[in-house]
Amino acid sequence: MNLTDRTIIITGASGGIGGAIARDVAAHGAKVMLTARTESKLQALRDELINAGAQAAYHPGDVTVEADCRAIVQATLDTFGAVDVLVNNAGYGPAAPLLETTEELWDVTLNACLKSAYLMSRAVMPHLLENADGGAVVNISSIAGKRGFSGGTAYCAAKWGMQGFTAALRAELGEQGIRAYTVCPAAVATPWWGNTNSEQPDDVMQRMILPEEVADAVRYLLMQPERIQVDEIIIENRHDPFEMG
Repeated sequence: MNLTDRTIIITGASGGIGGAIARDVAAHGAKVMLTARTESKLQALRDELINAGAQAAYHPGDVTVEADCRAIVQATLDTFGAVDVLVNNAGYGPAAPLLETTEELWDVTLNACLKSAYLMSRAVMPHLLENADGGAVVNISSIAGKRGFSGGTAYCAAKWGMQGFTAALRAELGEQGIRAYTVCPAAVATPWWGNTNSEQPDDVMQRMILPEEVADAVRYLLMQPERIQVDEIIIENRHDPFEMG
């Protein structure tokens, strides 16, 4: 897929990974619709992209709410006239032992990571199916969707669910020209880590995967020729960034 003039919706666009994906695809000619709940951050990123010569817009919303998802898709159609790609990047995943994982925390985590992907995919799918050359859904999963870790019962469940959701979507709609992918990074250097209470090495962020490297993987998937199907990309840290010394 050539990204020039393709319209891409990016959820969770106010965060580190979402912003990096937006900058990357916009730099390669895509039209970008940014969405998240924090309007001020969306506006700042939209202005940054436009000042760099890109075509960008934003529509704030909560992607765990069906009406908001439909409004985001409609705003994209009203602004750019089409939708070609959906990047489901929104998510939430605080670590907590099972006995400290309340029902509210479980629901919030699964809604943010998994329900949002379902709702946005369902809202956008009729319009992707209208495209003569198909479209794509890229789900930003996690290494937590491939293996479990202590304190990750809710987050791992959500990301394993995203893996299954994506595989079923691919099987259901692949013959109609819709591609479905997952990108599964390990620890990524985003501001999220500054909100944790765990003790970390001073240079831990410098040894993590960069958001721009996740964006590289998304672009790689989207630019594969029609005859190629790459189901997922797993991005590992070669060395544990949390190891001291």
